[in-house]
Amino acid sequence: MECMRQYINELLDFIADMHTLTKLKSHMKTCCQPLHEDTFGGNLKVGLAQIAAMEISKGNHRDNKAVIRYLPWLYHPPSAMQQGPKEFIECVSHIRLLSWLLLGSLTHSALNQGSTSCMPIPLDAGSHISDHLIVILIGFPEQSKTSVLHMCSLFHAFMFAQLWTIYCEQGAATPTMQNQNEFASTAILTGLEFWSRVTPSILQLMAHNKVMVEMVCLHVISLMEALQECNSTIFVKLIPMWLPMIQSNLKHLSAGLQLRLQAIQNNVNHQYLQGLQGCAQTSAIPSVLRKWLQCTQFKMAQVEIQSSEAVSQFYPM
Repeated sequence: MECMRQYINELLDFIADMHTLTKLKSHMKTCCQPLHEDTFGGNLKVGLAQIAAMEISKGNHRDNKAVIRYLPWLYHPPSAMQQGPKEFIECVSHIRLLSWLLLGSLTHSALNQGSTSCMPIPLDAGSHISDHLIVILIGFPEQSKTSVLHMCSLFHAFMFAQLWTIYCEQGAATPTMQNQNEFASTAILTGLEFWSRVTPSILQLMAHNKVMVEMVCLHVISLMEALQECNSTIFVKLIPMWLPMIQSNLKHLSAGLQLRLQAIQNNVNHQYLQGLQGCAQTSAIPSVLRKWLQCTQFKMAQVEIQSSEAVSQFYPM
């Protein structure tokens, strides 16, 4: 850790580079290393993201000095008058980097059973982060026609939303924080506030056309499946809003998406009955969380490779 401290900026640049994984994959095809070319790059990025997350977390203290130093744009999202093509792609890049940092933080916490706190992104940045995400959601209908990278921006936005939600919940469950009850409440409220700010832009996106409705519903259903799998507290609070939002557009959904939505509803009903019987689970099982993090890591890596190679429209769900 000591030897890496002076290279955190370079490390973040490496993680943020869209073409890193493609270069690594290409290099591995020319050598005889006993590593899997489809997973090595993602594993490397997550490992480096853990180091960066720990260093930023340690350096934040009360004034968030480290995160402001390494991510100076975090508290300064584009204003409503600045939301052009340049700001759109910058927000996508920022959200991608934040996703890797959150993935590194959550992976570190999962591997250490939450025994150490690793929160590189302060919760008070939640409203500013949601503004970065809103730029992507509002600009997607127009900007998505530009390139594969722009087209995949919606994937990156919803993937970050999953990670931020779980990040807030894991922060609430960290046992080493002082004033734990107060912090836990703040963490959950931060997650809920994030969704209260982002949801209107999701609804606005769905109002464009039928194609956009199905695309957004695909991401929202995948989001709900992931949060349900992780036994998310925030998911339970938001499902009364999300289900009607999707069900009102049921006629635009494929049979496969309708079956996935029905499975979510069935699981919600089952968990509700368990709650009435007093046997509801209150947090994610560590093994389930680790499995979800590995799947998320693989999806993020594959989308980056596809975007870099620009060979197809790729939405792994």
